[in-house]
Amino acid sequence: MRTPFARLVIIASLVGPFVVPLAVPFGESLAHADGDPPGDRMIDKKLAKADAEKKALPSDSADKKPDAEVVPGTTGMCIDQEIADRLAIKRKRRGAVDRLFVKQGRHEISAGGGYYASDLLSGTYIVGGSYTYHMTDETAVEFAGWWTHANADIIRALEDKRGTVLTDTYAREIFAESVLVWSPVYGKLRLGGSIVHFDLYTDVGVGVVDSSTSRGAAGVVGFGVKLFMGQAVAFRIDARNRTFRQELLDERFLVNDSALTASLSVFLPFHN
Repeated sequence: MRTPFARLVIIASLVGPFVVPLAVPFGESLAHADGDPPGDRMIDKKLAKADAEKKALPSDSADKKPDAEVVPGTTGMCIDQEIADRLAIKRKRRGAVDRLFVKQGRHEISAGGGYYASDLLSGTYIVGGSYTYHMTDETAVEFAGWWTHANADIIRALEDKRGTVLTDTYAREIFAESVLVWSPVYGKLRLGGSIVHFDLYTDVGVGVVDSSTSRGAAGVVGFGVKLFMGQAVAFRIDARNRTFRQELLDERFLVNDSALTASLSVFLPFHN
């Protein structure tokens, strides 16, 4: 008959392989009971893992570098320079230049003469001059004075027809006028081998007529062109019409006298 000790040995030998694997889980559960709950420990592990991954990533401050000056590549510089050279050649070929005359703020003094055609009298010459102040390159104000005379041929014919004798067959006529000038067109043209710059302008204003046959106000309207030579001299051609009342042989007429003049202008100061 076996002793109790022998029975215990036999039981231990039979149960041992099953008890040892169960010991570890049982001990771990005991450890959890003594410390933090299993869920909290799992959260701590995840947080620690996230912190480690964040530290392993490069920081934004490390990636950011001070702005450096952008240096274009050699190829880009060559292409840009080539395009600039081509544009410069085309511009030179066209002859495109900046405005030769800068008229803004400058004074223009002109003197000239031309042909005067009257409604009631024969055509004759007219001489005079003008002063122009250019407020801008497009607008200006001009004051002018012109002198002409009554043609003796038509006066003699009137004397013979009417039987009336006029004491002065060489009567003078003086025009004083103020006009506003507008230059909407600035261009250039080739004359021979050189390029000439020009202005096209129109003018309108009022004036006063002083003669033996008319004294009073006159309306003035006209247009013209200026050809610039250098930076201080211009050649101008003007066509103007003057409307006023004229009295001749005890009769009054509303006349439209025209004049075509050519003048030489000097600009002050002499440079743009």
